[in-house]
Amino acid sequence: MIVDCHAHFEPRMLDLDGLVARLDAAGVDRVALIPTMNDPLPETPERLLAVLRRVMNSPARPLARLIHRATLTRGGDLRLGGEVYRIYRQPDNGPVAEVLKAHPDRFWGWIFLNPAADPDVLETLERWREVPGFIGVKLHPHWHDYSVDVLGPVLRRCEELGLPVLIHLGFRGDFVAMAQAHPKLPILSAHAGFPFYRALWRYKADCPNLYVDLSSPYIDEELARQAVAAMGPERCLYGTDAPYGFHDEDGGYDYGEIRRWVERLPVSSSAMEGIFGGTFVGLVGA
Repeated sequence: MIVDCHAHFEPRMLDLDGLVARLDAAGVDRVALIPTMNDPLPETPERLLAVLRRVMNSPARPLARLIHRATLTRGGDLRLGGEVYRIYRQPDNGPVAEVLKAHPDRFWGWIFLNPAADPDVLETLERWREVPGFIGVKLHPHWHDYSVDVLGPVLRRCEELGLPVLIHLGFRGDFVAMAQAHPKLPILSAHAGFPFYRALWRYKADCPNLYVDLSSPYIDEELARQAVAAMGPERCLYGTDAPYGFHDEDGGYDYGEIRRWVERLPVSSSAMEGIFGGTFVGLVGA
């Protein structure tokens, strides 16, 4: 069973029928969808991505933080190449709920929360967790621009409920303290631990509830291999970040790129099965 644990529902780029067709063609059995949080973004040039990956794994990471700050407007939107793209302060979970209703055997959903913008965030969590198919919580302190210090109530409730958390960490927060304060909570750090990478991987033993997904052009095949070698295949999960990042000849999303990375990993077949879905299915209790 192949499960994509990290994909975005963005029908302006890939509508539902097209998404299902591409999943069928790629042999992906299930996808955990993230509600839309921003306007559709332009493709980031590979040369820039390569520089970004190199900087994040070097002492120059503080420079990358300054660059990130410079891309955010005062209103919290994203400025790229002279254009401004909206970041939705409170992403709407409703469209993903409709997908879960229409395709309960094909999709799961992440409940997108932003405690920095939602004064009733715990009520929001309780409302959406009752919808069949939502299996965890998505948090994005990187673009929603808050410190992980504000996440205590949400993380405590997720730990009580047994709901894993998928988090795009950003630069503002102590992921070690967060993981250790909630030892029974599975915390999935997006994009192999971006922006920390090796600085996060070295805490594998101290944070046994910390996992990484292998999604997005924020990483490449070499970084994916390094993450698996450092964290162990049992702590790494297959994800794509679709529909962003990798495209085939017809311009549609290429589900094969990261899948091929995983298939080329020097791990056992049972370990590969865990990366492709076995571990994630166990975490969500499905």
